[in-house]
Amino acid sequence: MGKNVIETIPIQKKHMHGVIELLQSISDFKPNLDEYDSIWNTFVDQPNVHSMVALIDDKLVGYGAVIIGTNIRGGKMGHVEDIVSHNDFRNEGIGKAILDSLYEIAVYNECYKIALACKEQYIPFYEKCFYELHGFSMQRFI
Repeated sequence: MGKNVIETIPIQKKHMHGVIELLQSISDFKPNLDEYDSIWNTFVDQPNVHSMVALIDDKLVGYGAVIIGTNIRGGKMGHVEDIVSHNDFRNEGIGKAILDSLYEIAVYNECYKIALACKEQYIPFYEKCFYELHGFSMQRFI
């Protein structure tokens, strides 16, 4: 049997429900269904947020985003968020395909680097995708 062809495309509103379901595997937070339209409108109005979905035979199997910010010296940096793949399609290159597409967006937008924070167990995966362990990530939740 041949390898599945992974297509990465910018997210569309029709993908929102599926993406939120995928994200349940990495976070328990789930907005109320009646908030989806408002959330979508706010989300797509952010010109510095670029979200990609991964499809196999038109089935939503992955998601990821890069947020591009400009620092005080004028340099642009991409911050990768929410890399997730469908449980039934793990180890098929979906995460790498999404990361590659986000990297291309960062290059197109003239970022000098792209970074992400992850749990320790995912470091080997990100290293295979050419990310290097550098420093520490810290968070303060509100």
